[in-house]
Amino acid sequence: MPNISVYAFVALGFFLAAPPQAGADVRLEGKVGPVTIDDNVVIARDTTAALNGTIIKGNVKVRRGATLITRGARIDGNVQAAGSLLVDLRQKTFVDGDVQGERTRSVLVRGGTVVGGNIQIKEAAAPVDVDALFVRTARVDGDVQVEKSAGRLRVLDTFIGGNLQFVENLTGPYRIRDNRIAGDLQFFKNRGKGTITGNHVRGNLQSKENKPRPVIKDNIVEGDLEIE
Repeated sequence: MPNISVYAFVALGFFLAAPPQAGADVRLEGKVGPVTIDDNVVIARDTTAALNGTIIKGNVKVRRGATLITRGARIDGNVQAAGSLLVDLRQKTFVDGDVQGERTRSVLVRGGTVVGGNIQIKEAAAPVDVDALFVRTARVDGDVQVEKSAGRLRVLDTFIGGNLQFVENLTGPYRIRDNRIAGDLQFFKNRGKGTITGNHVRGNLQSKENKPRPVIKDNIVEGDLEIE
């Protein structure tokens, strides 16, 4: 497998950028195949990168207005999106660290993707018919945390090794269904319609100060059930 540390990619191929210092971030754009990149990666502002079987040894930073799509990629660090348009991790992508989105429109984690750390979303800004967060048929070994975000939030058919926490979100709708959660499920101070159904929660299920109250039914809760 090729090993690349200083290349920038475009959709029709790749070219050697101006020689950077050792350890500099690598800027990616367009389609990138099954190569190994030993440094941190940056998806520049208002650009799109599609990683297909690519191995990244560091972090991936997704800048304002940028899009990252991965299919079967491996990222040994974190995925960090700030003001980005879309992060879509699919087809058994593996992220060893965290997936973090701040003021990002949409983060999607699906199709057998594994996150070794946490998914953390803050102040996402999406319309009510667009997913600010969509997690489906994935595995997250840490927590899934969403706070102060607008847009649709859905976590479905996923194993979560820590807690699932929706706190002070603005619009919804919210759907939490058929998940296996090793920690607590906490749904606090959210605005907008929500449903919490068919989950197996090894810790506590807590729902407080939501308007309107979510529909909560058909869950298995091994800890305490606290609903207001």
